[in-house]
Amino acid sequence: MYGKTISYAIQGIDAQQITVEADIKGGLAKFSIVGLPSNSVKESKDRVSAAIKNSGFRFPTHSYTVNLAPADIRKDGVALDLPTSLALVYALNQMKTAKLEKYAFIGELSLDGSLRPVNGVLPVAVACWKDGLDGLILPYENAKEAAIIDELNVYPAASLNEVINFLEDKLKIEPFKVDKKEMFSHLDESPVDMF
Repeated sequence: MYGKTISYAIQGIDAQQITVEADIKGGLAKFSIVGLPSNSVKESKDRVSAAIKNSGFRFPTHSYTVNLAPADIRKDGVALDLPTSLALVYALNQMKTAKLEKYAFIGELSLDGSLRPVNGVLPVAVACWKDGLDGLILPYENAKEAAIIDELNVYPAASLNEVINFLEDKLKIEPFKVDKKEMFSHLDESPVDMF
């Protein structure tokens, strides 16, 4: 059984598209993450498994592997929690959707399945828009930063369950919009003269 999602890894000031693949196979329970993951990505095993179970989904009792491609790019941080969990839930046939490869996903998962904000959202939003994806799904706290890219549909969510319900058309999430003029209006009020 196989599932695939799209995410991004920060490389300097840019974001590199990452494919997150999950493969479930028979045998004793074993969770492997391959593709040059950092320690924080390796630690996601515990967050992801708890979040899936505490969101009401069955977690695999078999051996499974998560591949982060391309394998020659180091993946750092916790932003891959959400796409990893979605790839696993899909591979376990617990989610029915054809939308997984139309969106990019970033977000840290808490043990109860709620989403936590991550760093590096703006370069991810720029790369997502340049790559022509239908949108970016991420934690609410990151929506304002990502929505600076007008041409990108940014869908904020509070939990793994909300994301899955959105992907299965059980929940409508409107794209987040930001008033950039208002957002940056305070920059005109600087007491320092600019040359």
